[in-house]
Amino acid sequence: MNFIKIHLIERIQEQIKQKQATLKHDHFYYFDEPIKDKKKIIDRFNRWNPYHEDEILPYTWYSMDGKSLHELYCKLKYNQFYIYKKLDGKSYKTRIKNK
Repeated sequence: MNFIKIHLIERIQEQIKQKQATLKHDHFYYFDEPIKDKKKIIDRFNRWNPYHEDEILPYTWYSMDGKSLHELYCKLKYNQFYIYKKLDGKSYKTRIKNK
């Protein structure tokens, strides 16, 4: 594990905390475009772990390659993700507006 990868993971976790505070949401966050990491596709994440498409067991930040981590960080930074929020019993996609 190199310093740059550890630093990037820390920045990702900081971004997630900021987005949680903004959206007041502590569940899954879904990507508009999934991220390809090695032979797997990551389509969602939560505060603790990323998740592969159609799988229920989590993946770890530390097992992702650097390019995928950077792509994930950029998607977080530029709000290229959405959440599902329930209003009046219906589920709606919600996202942060870009400025």
